[in-house]
Amino acid sequence: MQDRSLEASSQPTDSSVERAGDKASGKRLSPTLTGLDRIELDRAALDHFPAAVAVVDADGGLVAANPAFSGIAGLCVPGEDRIVPELDASLNEAVAQERRVLCGVPGPIDTAIFDVMALPLATPSGQVLLIANEATVEINMRNALIESRARYMDIVALSGESAWEIGADGRFTFVTVNGLVGYSPRQLIGMNPTDLLDPTRAPPAVMPFTTPVALSGAEIWLKHAEGAIVCYEISAVPLYGSGDQWCGARGICRDVSEDRRNRAFLAEHRNNERLLARITEIFRQEREPNDMLLAAAEACAHGMSASGCEIVGVVARTGKVKSLAMVGACGEGSTPDPWLPPSLSGEGDPLANPDAEILTKDDWSLLMAQTIYRGRRIGALLLWRDPTQPAWTPLDEQLITSLAGQLATAMDERAEYVRLKNDAHTDPLTSLLNRRAFDDELQRRLRRLAHDRHRGALLYLDLNNFKAVNDIRGHATGDEALRHVCDILRGNTRGTDILARVGGDEFVVWLENVDEDQAIKRAKTFLAAAAPLLAYSGSPDHPLQLSIGVACHDPQFEESAPALLQRADAAMYRAKQTRKGGFSLALPPGVKG
Repeated sequence: MQDRSLEASSQPTDSSVERAGDKASGKRLSPTLTGLDRIELDRAALDHFPAAVAVVDADGGLVAANPAFSGIAGLCVPGEDRIVPELDASLNEAVAQERRVLCGVPGPIDTAIFDVMALPLATPSGQVLLIANEATVEINMRNALIESRARYMDIVALSGESAWEIGADGRFTFVTVNGLVGYSPRQLIGMNPTDLLDPTRAPPAVMPFTTPVALSGAEIWLKHAEGAIVCYEISAVPLYGSGDQWCGARGICRDVSEDRRNRAFLAEHRNNERLLARITEIFRQEREPNDMLLAAAEACAHGMSASGCEIVGVVARTGKVKSLAMVGACGEGSTPDPWLPPSLSGEGDPLANPDAEILTKDDWSLLMAQTIYRGRRIGALLLWRDPTQPAWTPLDEQLITSLAGQLATAMDERAEYVRLKNDAHTDPLTSLLNRRAFDDELQRRLRRLAHDRHRGALLYLDLNNFKAVNDIRGHATGDEALRHVCDILRGNTRGTDILARVGGDEFVVWLENVDEDQAIKRAKTFLAAAAPLLAYSGSPDHPLQLSIGVACHDPQFEESAPALLQRADAAMYRAKQTRKGGFSLALPPGVKG
């Protein structure tokens, strides 16, 4: 670069006088700096100036420049001692302020950016002092940051996610334009995120919006601005200042409510399929109908997350419902009668409303579906949940209807099984157990008592003068008298006791878990209740009365069922011989009278 001597005016400058060279160049320079009559510059001053600086004449030619100016590509025209046209254009506007200039630079970077200040010098030739500071890196980094931020905002908006930032006070300081849970950014700024939590759920152990540690994919349930409860998936990082002091957090979140609902729906469907498959497997494996229904009730209760399950059947003779299999507990261990809908009372057409029903009482919820087989209502499937459990869903109603359909066949098979079993084990006239069934059941009870070390008693009952009833008043009256005896026994025994007709006019009653005093008291009760039997007597000389033998059983004697029956029978004959219409207590085992 050619080094020219710096020119300085020795005369005061008049702003109204045209500077030398103005006419030749056709340029008019800006007024000189006010109050400056003389500026002296030397080479050392330029070289030591920290920024790129040069003195330029009115035509853009370089008068002098320091190494910082001449060494920057793009400020000077290659091979010429003049500045590039982009800088030359600023000479006409030489004022004491910076302006940004774009200069072409050969190489990988096409354009350099300079902040240029042009200061007019009080010289006849209109020289100008140029000070240039390169801002390319700063501007490019700033533009890259702006572009990156805009790109990030676009990606977040397109992804359906919301970005946010929490300040040190635990409140929102920034939210992207799409907002959060129905609230706009303007509404969210300054809000505490805990105000968005679902009030019906326990707060999370770690609040994702104010997390002290980095987390990814955390789920949180929030209340939408319109009142709905939605699920958000949040990824966040904490912000720490000096001294490891927590000063906020930032992260992104997205609404995954629909995804979670779909997952729950699919999971429920898979669970229902497994439950139906389990019920089918039970029907294949269990041979005894009672065990089959009990296993099915247990599977239904567990598979549908119910507090309990009960399968009820309709008794064909009475039309009333009867529990067939029950699992769980509600109140006293079964579903209260007031919960049962009219459809189970035997009234109306069972096909009129075959859909599942939901009933509630005291915050308990009952789900019921009828079991219908070949157009006949044969029972129902009942499930209930306590107040702490969720309400039944339409999918639950569909499932219980399917389960009831599968149970209908098993329940019909059980009804036929019970009918055949009853025909083989019960007395057709009184529906009490027959002799063979009673012997089997008594042996089973005695084995259990031997294990539990509990006591019991056997009462042997005989009707005195029953033959006279048949001979004088006919067999129809005799049958009616026998059914009356059956009603007396049923009305004065418990569900755990055993009743049987073991002969024409002979009955036996096994009293479970009683001692001698209780057995005698029960015998007296039977005798008192048998007073109306006198109305069936064949004649006043032959009154119809009961004679009872009482044999107490103590497990320590290891007495067999036939031996116990024999003792009770012997006691009954003693009662007949000593005083008809009374009772006699059997001698202990091994003692002969």
